[in-house]
Amino acid sequence: MRVLAAVIAINNTPKTSDGRKRMSTTAKLSLDIKTMIAQLFSVNSRGLFAAFLLLTCCSAVQASSGYHKVDRDYTMAADAPVSQSQQQVDDKSLACMSCHTETDSQSMHASPAVKLGCIDCHGGNVSVARPKNSHKGDENYLAAMNQAHVLPQIPDKWPTPSSRNPERSYALLNHESPEFIRFINPSDYRVVKESCGGCHMETIEASIRSLHSTGAMLWGGASYNNGILPFKNYILGESYDRDGNAVLLKGPVLPDEAKQYAKDKGVVEAFYPLPAWETVKPGDIFRVFERGGRNITNLFPETGLPNSLGQIQRIEEPGRPDFRQSNRGAGTGGRISVPLINITKTRLNDPFTWFIGTNDQPGDYRNSGCASCHVVYANDRDPRHSGPYAQFGHDGKTITTDPTISTDESGHPLKHTFTRAIPTSQCMICHMHQPNMFMNTFLGYTMWDYESDAPRMWPEEQQYPTAEEQRKVLDRNPEGAAPRGKWADVDFLKKVWDNNDKMQDTQFADYHGHGWNFRAIFKRDRKGNLLDAEGTVVEDDDPKKFDKAVHMSSIHVDVGMHCVDCHFGQDNHGNGHMYGEVALAVEIDCKDCHGTAKEYPNLYTSGPAALEGGADLSVLRTPDGRKRFEWVEGKLFQRSSLDPELEWQMSLVKDAVTEGHSDYNPKAARAKLMSKDTEAQQWGEDVPADELAHSYDDMECYTCHTSWTTSCGGCHLPIEANWKTERHHYEGGESRNYATYNPQVARNEMFHLGRRGPAKGGKIAPVRSSSALVLSSTNSNREKIYIQQPPIASSGYSSQAFNPHFPHTVRKTETKTCDDCHLSKSNDNNAIMAQLLLHGTNFVNFVGYNAWVGGEGELSAVQVTEWDEPQAVIGSYLHKYAYPDWYQQHLDNAKVLQNAHKHSAGTVGCLQLRGEYLFASDSDKGMQVYDVAGIANKGISQRIITAPFSPLGHDARVASKRATCVALPTTQPIHPPRNKGDLMRIDNMEQPFHPLYNYAFITDADEGLILVDVNTFADGEPRNNFIERAVTWNEQGVLNGAKHIVIGGHYLYIAADKGVVVIDIDQPLEPKLVAVLPLSGANSLALQFRYLFVTDQDGLKVIDVTDPDAPTLLANNTIAIDKAYRIYLARTYAYVAAGKEGIVIVDAENPAALKEYQRFNADGAIVDARDVMLATTNASLIGYVADGTGGLKLLQMTSPEIQPKFYGFSPAPKPVLIASYPTTKPALSLSKGIDRDRGVDETGGQISVFGRKGSRPLNKQEQQNLYLDKNGKPWFVE
Repeated sequence: MRVLAAVIAINNTPKTSDGRKRMSTTAKLSLDIKTMIAQLFSVNSRGLFAAFLLLTCCSAVQASSGYHKVDRDYTMAADAPVSQSQQQVDDKSLACMSCHTETDSQSMHASPAVKLGCIDCHGGNVSVARPKNSHKGDENYLAAMNQAHVLPQIPDKWPTPSSRNPERSYALLNHESPEFIRFINPSDYRVVKESCGGCHMETIEASIRSLHSTGAMLWGGASYNNGILPFKNYILGESYDRDGNAVLLKGPVLPDEAKQYAKDKGVVEAFYPLPAWETVKPGDIFRVFERGGRNITNLFPETGLPNSLGQIQRIEEPGRPDFRQSNRGAGTGGRISVPLINITKTRLNDPFTWFIGTNDQPGDYRNSGCASCHVVYANDRDPRHSGPYAQFGHDGKTITTDPTISTDESGHPLKHTFTRAIPTSQCMICHMHQPNMFMNTFLGYTMWDYESDAPRMWPEEQQYPTAEEQRKVLDRNPEGAAPRGKWADVDFLKKVWDNNDKMQDTQFADYHGHGWNFRAIFKRDRKGNLLDAEGTVVEDDDPKKFDKAVHMSSIHVDVGMHCVDCHFGQDNHGNGHMYGEVALAVEIDCKDCHGTAKEYPNLYTSGPAALEGGADLSVLRTPDGRKRFEWVEGKLFQRSSLDPELEWQMSLVKDAVTEGHSDYNPKAARAKLMSKDTEAQQWGEDVPADELAHSYDDMECYTCHTSWTTSCGGCHLPIEANWKTERHHYEGGESRNYATYNPQVARNEMFHLGRRGPAKGGKIAPVRSSSALVLSSTNSNREKIYIQQPPIASSGYSSQAFNPHFPHTVRKTETKTCDDCHLSKSNDNNAIMAQLLLHGTNFVNFVGYNAWVGGEGELSAVQVTEWDEPQAVIGSYLHKYAYPDWYQQHLDNAKVLQNAHKHSAGTVGCLQLRGEYLFASDSDKGMQVYDVAGIANKGISQRIITAPFSPLGHDARVASKRATCVALPTTQPIHPPRNKGDLMRIDNMEQPFHPLYNYAFITDADEGLILVDVNTFADGEPRNNFIERAVTWNEQGVLNGAKHIVIGGHYLYIAADKGVVVIDIDQPLEPKLVAVLPLSGANSLALQFRYLFVTDQDGLKVIDVTDPDAPTLLANNTIAIDKAYRIYLARTYAYVAAGKEGIVIVDAENPAALKEYQRFNADGAIVDARDVMLATTNASLIGYVADGTGGLKLLQMTSPEIQPKFYGFSPAPKPVLIASYPTTKPALSLSKGIDRDRGVDETGGQISVFGRKGSRPLNKQEQQNLYLDKNGKPWFVE
């Protein structure tokens, strides 16, 4: 084991003939791991760090109340010896073998050279043997067993006398005696140095510091992305001492000259324990009144406890809203950082390897410490996932020869044996959660969305689970929807895979970690048609469709590989250093096994965590003794770690691109040898390495070889008071708050590009959304004090977190093609390009509990979903199956929605919800910002308010003559003032915000353009909410009659009397007129990548804005519409609100050749469509229509029932009217949902946080390189 070499000029190190870097003199600074151990700072310190940037690790009241210890006298067993005689081994095992007459492996090791007796590892009393003539279960048998065994200090928490793992033990190990822990699992990290350290100390020290143990990326990413901690060099990680006390974990001591190099490589010096959630000032503090509210004392109803004076409530003076929190400071009255309590108490790939697995359902069976991986349990019956272990089921039952262990109980390992032949199913126990290193994609699965095959997954009768029934299910499965579904029953869950032959929409996996279901991904075209291996469409009604369609697992899985076949010991154990990011802790890289277009692989690791020139893969052996890699007659073979009979030939890139070679692939050669010359598009072996368009040095291999990527489109975390639940980490204990975990949208057709951070080479790589939280809080009075609020990242960016990501979906045929990243010759990939560049496609946007409607004299918040999970849209396909009783009530109500909250207003031409505020253009009242934080709070009478107190203390209105529209640069909550200073710019490597993100942009028919700085609404302080004009601009009256505005990067597109006006706001306080494109009656606009869609008196038209300074109207490309009002773009379709004609749906796949798809008025039910908007809920696309005098209309656009191709990138809509609400005033406008796939704007301005240090979206120049030539003109791929 090696410690990071301080090789400052490592890239200039001379190489040997085989390409391996020679050891330089500076490399001698590498420290042997044993030296490292001697030089470690004390990692056994039991004190938690008392203060770190206002964080404390105080234990909560009654933290350990659930653990009832008994007094026992323990004798510490000696450390296991490195060597000993066979007689000594026998003496230490003879008494044990009187009961355990057979065992799978005497020493747990396959090698006979390992000489260990039973008590060397486990401890115990070797002087006590089985009484003569006793039988298992006899009184004297049990008495002897109790004398021989080490007994637990907390006996009521263990299933003794059974040796099975307990269910959901979590922090129990931190309270149990280390002697007992060693007895049941000598490899547990608390005791492993005693039992295994004689031979494996280097590996132990490395493993304790690995991400498997610390969980640093999940905790660090959650805290940074959600505004809890401002450190992108993550500082939180899990570690304990022998007695279960949390410790400050430090890495090896490095020479001074190596420290900067190590930091640049992503090495972290120390990890601090996770603070108790009650003590942390939250980042996700929404607009609250710290000095208001009814309660004087600092104990709140949320805690479920009386206050210190024994009073339930003391009333302050009337008139203050009940939004107050604790006197201790922001967020401390039970309204806290929801992601933090989620990590503390909710199952989120819990537990890490410091704890035993939950052992309660298929996919959750394992032990702690080294046994987490090296002792295999039965978790999955699919041979592709479990290899030879699949035959033993998925119930965690054993096949041991030990007669004392029941083969009928769950929670036992398959055998009493350590192994390096670890199946993927063992890895999946921890790696099945969306925000972590999501590994389901490797196997071809992603999270289920509650909709596919809903009739077979939901009960026919609606379930009304009691609190006790909910708690029972939620302890296993944190999804709030689970108690209502059939999968609440573990017996049903176990049979989901067996029922795949009955499924119509998808296929399910056999593993169910966390109690979740995972759906299979199949090859589809962009419209959603299933495809076979040749690309032929497989019909939706074909009973063999899932056999014919390609299951999109990794090619590595298809040939029989498991995780350990790539990630050897160096990746799994770590290299001794501590990392906060998975990508930086990986030693293996694609080229190490496959080479590059110019070179064959040299079989040395080259990933970020590879030290001293890399590890030599040619010397590695499989568990059965074969060489892992071997060159045979010019071909490279790899042998399986699990199957002694299996090997495969490696695909070598150089052979694939060498013309004349038997493995030559012209498609691969074109991609890998393409030159940067976009005009000639020349390719071949003669292209120099520095002229390659897809150079290995600038692009990850899997950028092209990724077949698909999963992406998170939203997750609801609602904290609720009076849910007494346990903590899963550190001291454990109970408190009266809980948050369920509720995935909303998980799509698989969203492919984005970005750049990795410098430590990973700054390469272009696929990007996915790994987290998109919306947070809610319900107090003990069941008052919803805020709902569905997205937090803001520490950097001020949106918490819609994107990250460069290796999805492990590499395939050889179903790869990315040229027109997935460049302009297609047929010009049919405009939406694909918008998706690729993270501009957003308006398809997966989130609307949530309320639809916000602007009217002629009022604005309204109309409840459109259920509050319970799943939060199904009322009247929708999911509503019908998840809530059949309530769905029937909806039908009985003639599909009329029942709940709304209103406020008087002028004529609201545009409105936009962002965070807790609603921005509205209010005609002659100007632009008004409404406070809507309490929109669902039953304790507040007026849910939409212009000011929580008098205008003297709060003025959120900007007066103007005739405000017609207001637009925000993003619908995602942001706060640019956070993104300043050296911490952000240097330590966190964050890009600055473009200054336009400080403003709201208002059009006024008389005054033109008005800019207003609105940052005050995101600072959590309501007393400074005073806004005013920053700029008023209407040069030569060019914006007279301005009606509508769209923002595209630092360009504004405005519909006015003179037509479409383009304004450059690169310097927002100095707007610059760029162009005016004359149109008669320009009414509204919508932008997608290179094209601006506009409605005018003729209907729908398109303007080419590839160069915004020279917009061009496309000729002969008009969809005639009598009265075309607002327009909405969702991927390849445009939706136009067309008055009495209803909604005109236009196929805009090729924006230069529009095709009318459908005119839909719901058989006359849509009478006066003025605005239209779409959003995704679970797997369905839902349409919202502001229908003038007809009020609000809801449309089901896709679902498994009406559109079986619903999983496509852009399936054809099949609109069905499902609900309506009769507003009292004509409905004119709708608030757009939260963007879920927009991370950067059209001119490179970053919007969303990128959670890995130095990673970012593509900037303007990098974006344009994909589609513009050196003259700024579009270029196309053939």
